[in-house]
Amino acid sequence: MFDKLKRLAGQSFIYTSAELLRSSLAFLLLPIYTTILTPADYGILGVVGPLYAFLSFFLGLGIQNSLTRFYFDYSDRKKLQEYIGTVAIFLLGSSLGLSVLLTVGGPRLFGLVLPQTPFFPFVLLTVWNACISVTRVLPLILFRVEEQPARYAALNLIDFLVTTGLIIYFVVGLRRGALGNLEAQVIAAVIIAVPSLWITARRSRLHFSWGQVGASLAFSLPLLPHLLGNWILNLSDRVVLDQFVSKADLGLYTLGYQFGLLLNILAVALNNAWVPFFYKHAGDREHDELVSLFTTYQVLVVAGLALALALLSREAIEIVAAPSYLMAYQVAPWIIFGYLARFLYLFPVNGLFYAKRTHWVSLGTLLTGALNIGLNLWLVPRYGILAAAVNTFIAFAVLLIVIYSIGQRIFPIRYQYRRIGQILVLAAGLYATGAWLAPDSLWPRVAVKTAILAAFPLLLWVTGFLSPAERKRLTGLWQKVL
Repeated sequence: MFDKLKRLAGQSFIYTSAELLRSSLAFLLLPIYTTILTPADYGILGVVGPLYAFLSFFLGLGIQNSLTRFYFDYSDRKKLQEYIGTVAIFLLGSSLGLSVLLTVGGPRLFGLVLPQTPFFPFVLLTVWNACISVTRVLPLILFRVEEQPARYAALNLIDFLVTTGLIIYFVVGLRRGALGNLEAQVIAAVIIAVPSLWITARRSRLHFSWGQVGASLAFSLPLLPHLLGNWILNLSDRVVLDQFVSKADLGLYTLGYQFGLLLNILAVALNNAWVPFFYKHAGDREHDELVSLFTTYQVLVVAGLALALALLSREAIEIVAAPSYLMAYQVAPWIIFGYLARFLYLFPVNGLFYAKRTHWVSLGTLLTGALNIGLNLWLVPRYGILAAAVNTFIAFAVLLIVIYSIGQRIFPIRYQYRRIGQILVLAAGLYATGAWLAPDSLWPRVAVKTAILAAFPLLLWVTGFLSPAERKRLTGLWQKVL
């Protein structure tokens, strides 16, 4: 069992590193953004970011989501290649059609949704970026299901280097502000599209079947309400804030939100490594122990990072950002712990996906998404960006409760409740301690919070979190290091 865990852990590390590298681009560029861009310019990026995510969700009616599930249903290589070709053609064709449609009709449509943000050039560039970037979705999915984390990481590395270089050139070199950021992303998407299309073409045949499209859409279409609900939960707060607060306040919120997104990157990467294994063995109850154990380990890693980000978010902002961004620290912990709740929700939702009960997932996300919008419309006009952050935490917590309740009825999973509870209680307690004891001065505050963070693994050790077998293995590894 530990050999399988070791293999999964290795793959998870590679996937996590790759996702952190590519997806944390906005976080890594924070020192540049917060010194060159004004909070108002940063607020513009905070508005078009949700639009990019929304378009990415719905391109091709979500047919790319079916590839992970149906890949393992094809034992014949030729039929598998034909299926991949069908998905690729449908996805690329729909993306091209949507880009033309929104380029022509976009000014009127987005003028209603984002009246404070000019369609030309900000929204238009975002539309083109989303439609072009769909080309890199399929090769990344194929690398995951083929269990090729090294190639997955290589493509992400190329994407990161190209995008980072172009953004620095346009924003720092040419001083083109928020517009330069979007221009750089479009050019980078075009460059990355070339190897992405080549990788997909090598694994597919020039084939199109409406029957395969229909079967795939039967799986993916019920997920669209789920994707819409996810978008509402993750990103609609920026759209609501754009109606009630200044672009500068929106920029502060966007900066604070980045800490939660960094945690989400890790969560998604771990889940990407876990899902193919889970789908392979979900029906084999002999793997229950492995599923339960690896779930606990994932919670330990993500909760530890959540604690670190929540404790040190204020200090990070003080060090890397201009003083005008300081108040962003007030929203960061709420967003971070909200995304911790969202990570926990992934475990029961994977069971529902495997059981093909996607309508329950859609119902849960839509209901909690509606709750989030309602709370934001009610409280944001009164309390501003802090209300949006608290509402995000509440919505994700409710989503976890709803999906867990449904998932355990349909596809029950035996979790290690005591150990998971131990992790979460310790993390919450240590955060509260750090917030209470922290001194006023920056570097003494960093020292105190770092010490509190270091106490997390020590307290787990002394409170009996580890099993005797785990203690023996860790002790052996420690002796080898020494």
